[in-house]
Amino acid sequence: MVGLTHRGRSGDGFTMVELLVTIVLAGIFFAAMVPLFANVLHATAGDALRNDAQIIAQDRIEQVRLLAYTDIDQDKLNDPPNPASEFGDGRFGTAYTLTGQSRPYIIGYTVEPQLNADGSTVAQKVSVSVRRPGGGFTTTMTTIVRNPAPGVVEVTTGGTSSPLPTTNLSITVSFKNWAHVIRSSTKGVFWTRVDATTGAIVTSPHTWPADASHPTVVFTGLTGGANYTYTVSCYSSQWSTTDPLVSPPFHLLKSARLKFDTNPGGS
Repeated sequence: MVGLTHRGRSGDGFTMVELLVTIVLAGIFFAAMVPLFANVLHATAGDALRNDAQIIAQDRIEQVRLLAYTDIDQDKLNDPPNPASEFGDGRFGTAYTLTGQSRPYIIGYTVEPQLNADGSTVAQKVSVSVRRPGGGFTTTMTTIVRNPAPGVVEVTTGGTSSPLPTTNLSITVSFKNWAHVIRSSTKGVFWTRVDATTGAIVTSPHTWPADASHPTVVFTGLTGGANYTYTVSCYSSQWSTTDPLVSPPFHLLKSARLKFDTNPGGS
């Protein structure tokens, strides 16, 4: 009797059905990935447009700050006068097209006067908005440009208004340890300033705190105003000019009449 045997397929390859199934599955996978790739490309393009809008807005802010204060006008910024060379070198207006692009960015300028209590304009608040081509996200940047014209400084006390005082001012010097002050008519604590008229150096008498219950020195009857700068010096037994870790031996106490650094050090 002749026996029958079954020969299986070779293990060296794939059948046509298996190849077709693989191709179909791969096609479904790549088809599902296409929207993901499209979204990534769209987001990347959007980030690039947003960065360009920020660069344009920052450039316009810098150009505004280069203008004369009297030229910072909302109408002029949005519709610059001609010729361009007389106003911001033609860098303003409501549209700007980057090199290599076809659609312009839309730009808008807003100028808001900042008023003093008496109604005078002390500064201009300028906002620059840049909208990407095709609409969507808008980038906005803001700057404050102060009026360079001199003004009058006033203070209000007890319901009345008066110019800032320039006479009978005082400086109070407070010490961490009053005993560290070297007591001498040529040392101690003193102030110096340059006379605003003659340029000569004016120096106060040298003094020192009385005791632990009075650890301060107060200089009174001073004159202030433009070009009046007082330098307070103190000779201290604990001061080191070579060791930066040694803290200053005194502080200046800030008052309503004088403004100065609160930690100037000593000599």
